Amino acid sequence: MSARRFLGALVVAVVATTAARAQGVGFRGVGPRVGASDNPDQFVAGVQFDLGEFAKNVRWQPSVELGFGDHKTSLYGNFMVAYYFPVKAAVTPYAGAEAVLWLFDNDGNKDPNFDDGFNTQIGLAAVGGIETHVGKGKTRFLAELQLRIVSDMPDAKILVGWTF
Repeated sequence: MSARRFLGALVVAVVATTAARAQGVGFRGVGPRVGASDNPDQFVAGVQFDLGEFAKNVRWQPSVELGFGDHKTSLYGNFMVAYYFPVKAAVTPYAGAEAVLWLFDNDGNKDPNFDDGFNTQIGLAAVGGIETHVGKGKTRFLAELQLRIVSDMPDAKILVGWTF
C-alpha cells in the first residue's frame, strides 16, 4: 500500500469520524496493551484509546506500540476500526481491520559504521478478539489477534489489554 493511499484512507476515516460525532464518537477510555509479534519476534507494549462508536457497534480504537527483540526496535501506529458483535454474554467478540504505520531500526548489524536509520512500512492487518468488563466499573479486558494482510510488517501479533 502506498503512502498516498494510506493517507487517503486516513483522511476518509477522519472525515467520516468527524461527521458521525452525534453517533457516539469521543474519548471513552485509555489503557495499556502488551503482547508478542511474529516475524520479527518481539515483545510489544503500548497504549490504546477507545474513541467511541462512529456507527452502531463499530468502534474507532487507535493504539501506539513499541516492539523490542529480533535485532529490531519498532514503533507501531495502529488505526483500528472494529465491529463489536451485539451478543448477550459476558464476553463480546469483535472483528475488524487496522492500518499500520511501522517504523523500525535494524540494530543487529555488528559493523559500527552501519546505520540504516529508521525504516518505514505501511500495511493492513485483520483484527479479531474478545472484550469483557472487569468488575462493576468501566474497566474492560481484551485479548486480540492481528494477522498481516499487506506489507512486510509482522506476520501476526497476539495482545492483551485493558481500558479504563
